[in-house]
Amino acid sequence: MKTEELWDAYSISDYHRLRYLGDDINEVLTLVLKNIKAGIGLFEVGETVRALYLNESYFECIGYTMEEYSEHLKNVFTTLHIDDVEGFRNCILKHAPKGEQINYVVRGYRQDGTLGVFDIKGAPIENKINQNPIYLTVISDITDTSEKEQKINELNSLNAQLLLLEERYKILEATSYGLLFEYDPHKDTMVFSYNFPNNKKRKEIDHYSSYMKKSPLVHSSHIERFRLALQEACRQETEGNLEYLSSVSGDGYRWHLTHYKSMADAEGNILSVLGRIEDIHDRKMEREKLNYKADVDGLTNLYRKEVAFEKMQEYVNETPEMKFYFVILDLDDFKQINDQYGHQYGDKILKQTADALRRLFGENGILGRFGGDEFVILTRDLGYEEVKRLLETLREEVKFCAGIVEWRAGEDIKVTFDRADKAMYQVKAGSKNGSLFEA
Repeated sequence: MKTEELWDAYSISDYHRLRYLGDDINEVLTLVLKNIKAGIGLFEVGETVRALYLNESYFECIGYTMEEYSEHLKNVFTTLHIDDVEGFRNCILKHAPKGEQINYVVRGYRQDGTLGVFDIKGAPIENKINQNPIYLTVISDITDTSEKEQKINELNSLNAQLLLLEERYKILEATSYGLLFEYDPHKDTMVFSYNFPNNKKRKEIDHYSSYMKKSPLVHSSHIERFRLALQEACRQETEGNLEYLSSVSGDGYRWHLTHYKSMADAEGNILSVLGRIEDIHDRKMEREKLNYKADVDGLTNLYRKEVAFEKMQEYVNETPEMKFYFVILDLDDFKQINDQYGHQYGDKILKQTADALRRLFGENGILGRFGGDEFVILTRDLGYEEVKRLLETLREEVKFCAGIVEWRAGEDIKVTFDRADKAMYQVKAGSKNGSLFEA
């Protein structure tokens, strides 16, 4: 068969085509190893890594002459950067016993003392002398590529910092006055910058995670919500608003609104969480007043029925371990009072009853007007005897029937109401102006 026909029988990348250079494979190997521009080495893995063969390009690649490198032939680790030796050794110990390929990047010193970065790819071959693994290895100098990647990373980092600065200025431009902050999750440092006409101070707090747990800056009832928001912003790029009670303005606990945003680098690592804190206390209180007017009964200024139930449910959900008593009371003979003295007099009785309830229970409970002449009370942190004593005090001003039940953990407040309502009607079915307790 002609040589040209032999070529056609093999793919262009098939090593059999090398037979064109001659029948002696040693001649082919010699030419390849002499002219290839990559470092080729044969290494034995024992207590150390020993060089068995190195081509001329190997020495050019690592920056040594053959004579200069002779003292390192028995242990090639001696030219590596000390911080990379252990990792490279562990890689070899992991893969060599299994006859697996090795691919690793190490830093090594050239003869002139400069540091290079080298890519090492090794494949196991049969050892016909002893039991130690032998690797045929290709060494490539990737220093220039590594330095370029490092410069790109530095540029990306610089760009992220510039974006951070830009975001700061945007926040500054958004308001003439305010309290700015920046949190560094890596240093756990919070910096407050006061931006007021007569206050330009800067306050830096180290170990902020620990400080936040014991400091009075955020009200205890809101600290967990505040902590979770900061934690989320440190985990991924986030932008949001948070309302909470804080003393950060230096004038006791007031409502504040924080607009915050986390900034990340090109890899998505959070660099900083920054934002602006605004005192919204007066605005929020005004809004609360408007909401309160919509939530309360116009005559008695007590919560309307559905609002009362909603507030009561929130009340028990906040501290379910506490003892709560639910009271429903119904004024005696109120229809006759209206019929005999008129509705204006009846309204006066309702207002007086509401005022008395606020005076007796207002600090320890939620009050509501259920409708007509019925009122509901949810007490907190009061014992049964105290609730009963307060009701007896109320009875000095107005006659009524009442049902009292203890709230059961996890119970819907409307179910609690139904139990109290049944208890009250047992009183009404007997004699008026009485109370009934059912646990």
